[in-house]
Amino acid sequence: MDQSKFKFIQKDAKIYDQKIQGKPVSSMKDVFRRFTKNKTNLVASSILLILVLCSIFMPSLTGKEYIKLNEKLAFLPPRVPGLENLGIMDGTVLVEEKAIDPTLFNEETGLYLPAGYNPKAIELDTLTNSIVFSTEKSEIVTKGQSVMRLDYGSKEMSIESNDYFIFTKANNPIIELEVTEIQNNATLEILAQTKFMEYEVVGTITQAGTHKFDLYKIKPELFGDIFSKLRFRLVGDGNTSAAIIEKVSLFDSSKDEAILAHDGYALSMYKIVDGKGGSYTRQNGEMTVATFRYNRYIAAFDLTHEIAFSSAEYDKLLKEWGDNVTQIPNPENPDGWFFSEGFPIREVVRKNDIVTIGDEEFYSYEVYLDYKAYLGYNELPYFWFGTSAAGRDLFSLVWVGLRTSLFIGIITTLINVSIGITYGAIAGYYGGTVDLLMQRFAELMGRMPWLVVLSIVVVLFDPGIGTIILTIIISGWVGAQSVTRMQFYRYKGREYVLASRTMGAKDRRLIFRHILPNGIGTIITSSVLAIPAVIFLEATLSYLGYGVGHGQSFNIFGFHFSGVSIGVLLADARAFLQMYPYLTIFPSIIISLLMITFNMFGNALRDAFNPSLRGVED
Repeated sequence: MDQSKFKFIQKDAKIYDQKIQGKPVSSMKDVFRRFTKNKTNLVASSILLILVLCSIFMPSLTGKEYIKLNEKLAFLPPRVPGLENLGIMDGTVLVEEKAIDPTLFNEETGLYLPAGYNPKAIELDTLTNSIVFSTEKSEIVTKGQSVMRLDYGSKEMSIESNDYFIFTKANNPIIELEVTEIQNNATLEILAQTKFMEYEVVGTITQAGTHKFDLYKIKPELFGDIFSKLRFRLVGDGNTSAAIIEKVSLFDSSKDEAILAHDGYALSMYKIVDGKGGSYTRQNGEMTVATFRYNRYIAAFDLTHEIAFSSAEYDKLLKEWGDNVTQIPNPENPDGWFFSEGFPIREVVRKNDIVTIGDEEFYSYEVYLDYKAYLGYNELPYFWFGTSAAGRDLFSLVWVGLRTSLFIGIITTLINVSIGITYGAIAGYYGGTVDLLMQRFAELMGRMPWLVVLSIVVVLFDPGIGTIILTIIISGWVGAQSVTRMQFYRYKGREYVLASRTMGAKDRRLIFRHILPNGIGTIITSSVLAIPAVIFLEATLSYLGYGVGHGQSFNIFGFHFSGVSIGVLLADARAFLQMYPYLTIFPSIIISLLMITFNMFGNALRDAFNPSLRGVED
């Protein structure tokens, strides 16, 4: 290229050093800037922080009981203020097809109320009555037939009425039997007690239909009135014969209608008196049932009848109220008394008998108790997640369980990381034969069968918090040592390490001042990502019954750690999954959020500590 095309620039100008634009950024400041730049990870980290804070403070802030057993509050459904007005999580449950009580008729709706339920807690606008088929031998079941059935190989069985039939010869009594079906060539015989303690066949039926038997025409030798139960004998050939009976009636000339009639429930209550290998059942009965929504909170906190209310608890309540409560005599019950308005005990029916054990006397009271006031509530309480099978607040239990799971996860991870860093640093720094031997040992520990280790530890130490931590750390440190070892191989040959060694730095200084700080970002990231894995493993072990459990508790730095973890809550809810799914849903949601946010937090740390991104703006 021609030299004339080139020219000097700034040939005669004085060139000075220019001031650096911008401010110096430290390594940690650069890490923090990149960490906060990803908004998604920032939100996840905020959620994680909220979960951790809730696990620490929420159980004490709720004011609900999560330690003591209270069976009266068992399985209360979730109830949340605001949402209850929308018909969501309002403390009610749908109760379907429950038998009605014939004595409880609601005039407002024109419907029958169900038996065994508190009428105050039934939402009348949801109440419906319907008819369902039933085979129950119950008074509320009407119509239907009764079935005499012989088992295979059985040839005879008999049933007998509970009531006596009076056969008056002057009134020409007639036995009427309505038979719906005769199966497999069976024969149904009607028997009456014509002599003392002696039953005689007075009729035979071989086909379905309405059959009438004039007792004194069939047995003209009978000369007087007969007072007898009726018996029916089914005779077959051993091929599961059966007779289906609709109704048994007794007519005579004294009345136009039957003087005695048995059908439905009365007929089903006949008892088997003779023969083996047969059954007497009911079919096609009709039962009136009620379907409705039931407010479990009103039912649980309403006035309750306590047969044996502790005298110690009784005296404790009187002492707490002092002069604010007045005892009022009951004119209709000299053994009992009332209390003034507001006191948890509304009425004392009587004082129960005194029991003396040694030199001490023990007694109780039969009382009517305002359970809401007794537990210290002015209004119906809200249990946001419902209550457990033991009547404990599930919302508090979830946070207590999360606290335990987090504690185990963090403590176990710290132990694993401490062991792993020390082990991996030695192996990576010295290398050679030392590294070879140490890695073979690490591989041996890492490949030990997990179930075998778990079984041995549980047998030696029994299930518990210590057992689960020991099980996890036996091989949990292997991953941390592998990451540390790789970082040492990466940095131990760098120029600044060689320069420091040349200047006489000892191995300890080289490891902890020059090599480890440069690889700490990767180690921290892998450690944080290990925490959710440990928590999930703990939940799995506790769910299977090998981890923490009820009855175990300890205190650290003023915080109470109980034998409840997320895994324990899920294990407890396993038996009630179909009837009470919320016992599983809420702990599952919390642990899922914890897993997702922990992993996103770990990913954010990984990107923030990535040295290749240091100084990158976008």
